[in-house]
Amino acid sequence: MRSFEIGRITGIPIRLNITLVVFLPLLAWLISRDAQLAFYADVVNAISPQAVDLAVISSGSTPILVGVGTALGLFVGVLLHELGHSWAARRYGVTISSITLWIFGGMAHMENLPEDWDVELYVALAGPAMSVLVGAVCYALLFVVPAQSTVLFVVGCLAVINVTLAIFNLIPAFPMDGGRVLRALLARSRPYAEATQTAASVGKLMAILMAAFAVFAFAPLLLLVAMFVYVAAGAESRTTVLRELLRGMTVREMMSTDVRTVTPETTVAEFLDRVVTERTTAYPVMDRGTVTGVVTLGSVRQVDPEARANTTVADVMGAAPPAVDPGADAFEALAAMSATKGDRVLVVEDGRFVGQLTASDFTTAIEVLQGLGPRRGVDLPDGYA
Repeated sequence: MRSFEIGRITGIPIRLNITLVVFLPLLAWLISRDAQLAFYADVVNAISPQAVDLAVISSGSTPILVGVGTALGLFVGVLLHELGHSWAARRYGVTISSITLWIFGGMAHMENLPEDWDVELYVALAGPAMSVLVGAVCYALLFVVPAQSTVLFVVGCLAVINVTLAIFNLIPAFPMDGGRVLRALLARSRPYAEATQTAASVGKLMAILMAAFAVFAFAPLLLLVAMFVYVAAGAESRTTVLRELLRGMTVREMMSTDVRTVTPETTVAEFLDRVVTERTTAYPVMDRGTVTGVVTLGSVRQVDPEARANTTVADVMGAAPPAVDPGADAFEALAAMSATKGDRVLVVEDGRFVGQLTASDFTTAIEVLQGLGPRRGVDLPDGYA
C-alpha cells in the first residue's frame, strides 16, 4: 500500500503508510470510549503520584482530545522504538533506508544486516530498550504535570503503553523483536538458517496461541495481529532459506544472455507477431544500447486492434527494471526485483546491457539446487520454488 515521506530524523526518511492514516482516527475513538477511559484511569492511578479524576476526563469533548493525544503519542513512541533499532544498527555500519509507520506499528528498513548473532541481538533489544526509556520519561513527568489534568492522564497512559509495547515486542515471534532475539541466541550454536527456521516455528506457535486468546477474549484487532505474525514468521523463514540457498552465487551464474529485445519504434502489430513466432511475452526496449523500458503482452492488450499498426511500443511500455552488475550477489538481485514487484532485473556491465535475470531464472535455479539436497544444514521445503 502507498506510503509517503513526512520528514527525516538524523537523515533517516520517515514514511507514513496510508493504513495508519485510516487507523489513527479509529484508535482515537476506541481510546475515548467510556470503558477504555475507566480502565486506563485505574491503571494511571495505580502508578501516578497524583490522582486522575475520571469525571474530568469523561466530560464534554475531553474524551476525544484524550483519544487523539494518546493515539498520536503512541505512534511517536513507536517511531522512537524504530529509531532505537536504527541507531543501534548504524553503529555496526548498517544502512537504514527508511522507517515506515503503519497499522501494525513501525518497520525500520535495514540493508544488509550482518548475520552475526551478537549484532542482531543488540539491534533487536535496542527497540524495547528505547520503549522502556520513553515509558520511564513519561512516568517521571507524572511528578511535574498538574494534577487532575487531561495531560496527566495522557502522559500516564503513554508511560504504561510504552512499557507494554516493549514487553509485547519481546514475544518470541517474527517480525517482533523477540523473534529476532530468539534467533540470535539460537545462532550462537547452530547455522543461521537453521536458527531462523526454529525461531519461525516458535513464532507460528505463538501466533496460534495469540489467535486462540483473541477469539475467546473477542479481541478482533489482536486476531489480526496474530494472523500477521503467523504469515510474517513463514515469510522470514522462506527468505532466510532462499538467502542460504543462493549464498555464493552471482548474477553472472544465473542470468540469461540470449535476450530478445525490441526498439522503441517497433509497432504493437510487429510486437504481437514476434510474440506469436518467438513465444516470448516480454521484451526489453533497447534504444541505442540502453534499455529504456519493458513491453509485455499485458501492456498492449488495451491498444485498439485498428491502431496497432500505428502505435509503437514506446507508447505503451513500462518503466525499465532495476539494473545490477554481473558480479552482484544473486540474492540481492532477487531482493531488488521483489522491491519493484517486477519479474526481472537487467544486467549491466560498464554501462552496457549484457543480459537479464528473470523470476523464471530464479525458479529454475532453485529447483536445481533443491535437487542437489540440503546445503549448510538447511531443510528445503517441498515445492519451495
